[in-house]
Amino acid sequence: MRVLVVDDKEDNLYYLSALLRAEGHEVVGARHGAEALTLARQAPPDVVISDLLMPVMDGYTLLRHWKADARLGSVPFIVYTATYTEPEDERLALSLGADAFILKPTEPDEFLSRLREVTTRDTAVMPRPALSTTGSQVVMLREYNETLVRKLEQKTLELEETNRSLQRDIAARVRVEAALRHSEGVFRQLTEAIPQLVWMTNGEGSNTYCNQRWVEYTGQGPAASEGLGWYAPFHAEDRGRVEAAWSQAAADGGTCTLEARLRGTDGAYRWFLVRGLPLRDEAGVVTRWLGTCTDIDELKQAAAQLQATEAQLRQAQKMEAVGQLAGGVAHDFNNLLSVILSYAALMREELPKDDRMHDDLAEVLHAGQRATDLTRQLLAFSRQQMLQPRVLDLGLVLGDMKKMLARLLGEDIQLVVTVDAPLDPVLADPSQIEQIVMNLAVNARDAMPRGGTLTIGVRNVRVDAAEAAARPNVFAPGAYVVLTVRDTGTGMDATTRERLFEPFFTTKGLGKGTGLGLSTVYGIVKQSEGHIDVTSEPEQGTTFEIYLPVTAREAAEVDVFVDPIAAVQCCETLLVVEDDLQVRSSTCAILRRAGYQVVDAADGPDALRIAAEHLGAIDLLITDVVMPHMSGRELAERLVVLRPEMRVLYVSGYTETAIVQHGVLDAGIAFLHKPITPDALLRKVREVLATP
Repeated sequence: MRVLVVDDKEDNLYYLSALLRAEGHEVVGARHGAEALTLARQAPPDVVISDLLMPVMDGYTLLRHWKADARLGSVPFIVYTATYTEPEDERLALSLGADAFILKPTEPDEFLSRLREVTTRDTAVMPRPALSTTGSQVVMLREYNETLVRKLEQKTLELEETNRSLQRDIAARVRVEAALRHSEGVFRQLTEAIPQLVWMTNGEGSNTYCNQRWVEYTGQGPAASEGLGWYAPFHAEDRGRVEAAWSQAAADGGTCTLEARLRGTDGAYRWFLVRGLPLRDEAGVVTRWLGTCTDIDELKQAAAQLQATEAQLRQAQKMEAVGQLAGGVAHDFNNLLSVILSYAALMREELPKDDRMHDDLAEVLHAGQRATDLTRQLLAFSRQQMLQPRVLDLGLVLGDMKKMLARLLGEDIQLVVTVDAPLDPVLADPSQIEQIVMNLAVNARDAMPRGGTLTIGVRNVRVDAAEAAARPNVFAPGAYVVLTVRDTGTGMDATTRERLFEPFFTTKGLGKGTGLGLSTVYGIVKQSEGHIDVTSEPEQGTTFEIYLPVTAREAAEVDVFVDPIAAVQCCETLLVVEDDLQVRSSTCAILRRAGYQVVDAADGPDALRIAAEHLGAIDLLITDVVMPHMSGRELAERLVVLRPEMRVLYVSGYTETAIVQHGVLDAGIAFLHKPITPDALLRKVREVLATP
């Protein structure tokens, strides 16, 4: 059959259509009576099933028009309603010509049975209500109107009750919304007042709220964070860590706190302390995140600077302690070397050149000289060696070394020397500057086994207060000449850089270095009141920058060398004061063999007594600097008062602040550094005695 189903409810229409099509019927649907009449007049159906309560045209009106139509009046009309369920409703529908009145809901089998009953009934013999008389029509219409009015009143009452309930709900909702707006206002005032960056996200991580400080710093509001989420401003290296921490906090049910970097509107990153609190619904599902970001960048920098300063202080203290130990060892070793070298030299002079012991003693002297060089390196590291500073032009010193450096480096290393002229003068020992350059050049050569480029340059710089404040442990404000040594070698890691200047620390193989080269450089630079800075990374080469302060002194004339006088010409009286018996004995032996008259003393008080008892002149006092009971400086000052014509020569294995200030010898004081050799001693004695 072709069935016309009329119902304004889509689900009812769908249900009946599915049920009827399953039985093999063709179904046409309409949403109200007017649409049903139009469809039926175009193609009359075999049966119509209609609801009663519908918009535009209700079911009763459709039924009246249907039965009044000559083409449609014989088509069975079934009323299917859930609204008009009273007996009066059914009686009115049947009186208007309905063939069946079925209440919703009805079981499918019962509904199909009623349908078959209606469609197989012989409608030609079915009794119809008498509608021919005017009175009957009036009665039917009156009943129809009364039914509509009753239903309307009922619906009106229901609507009024619904409206009252809705008004109550609206009033309650207005109160809730007002309280919510007040709470949100307080929340916004609070978040705008605090100095932190405040944000709130939904469960997917997109911002739903952020305070003005968040917007001003990141430039990212809720709209800008859609898709990327609130993680977008975080540093790429921190984002994964933040996401992992947030996921863990969501799983554990607690808060999340960590440090991370956020990008500002200027593109720069700053460190923040990020705290987040997951907000959950009744089921425990995280629906929102509330968090703050506190700027801790300056605190991080201060902490890092403090940590670096503490590390540098510990390193400086360690270096100072090692330096003191090295200085003490070198002093004692110099005394031993003085005895060894002195007696070995005296013995060698007395032996014929063809004596087999002559060459053996030469080897002893050679080994002693190597040991002397080693002690000098120790003293350089401990900043206790004797310097002979002069006003220098580092460009000239570097120029004199260029050929020697080229031979030292070899053909596979390119040497580049740059000098910015004119250079300011510095006060330094030229031999020590040469030692610095040589040590750094040798290290650079060893760091470039496959060849490379070594660049050595000098230039003037001025360190201002801002730069000095940034690295107070390295720089003081002022004018400097910078000696730069840069190689393209293997470079160093952080661990190696930390121990770079420690004595005896070396990365070279066994037998390829003493580990004193860079410690010597460090000691010379510090003793010269300079500063040293190192930059190096693995496979990126190494750069040493040595800052030497500019001096206001003028260059002095170079002292004229004085040759020692032959022994037969030496007749002066010398007073030797030395607390080490072996050193004193060897020194006296050298001087006596040279023809000098020698008296000796073990310490200061003994020397004062001998000087007071000695009737003749004392031409020269040779005294150790550091002695028990009385220093050499104090002894000299007391003896010079008694013997103004007496000259003084100081001898020591290290220097004392009573004589040397900051490693620089006071003007007019003669000094001989241990270990003592016969030639050096005689040359220095003759030089002091010959000085006007």
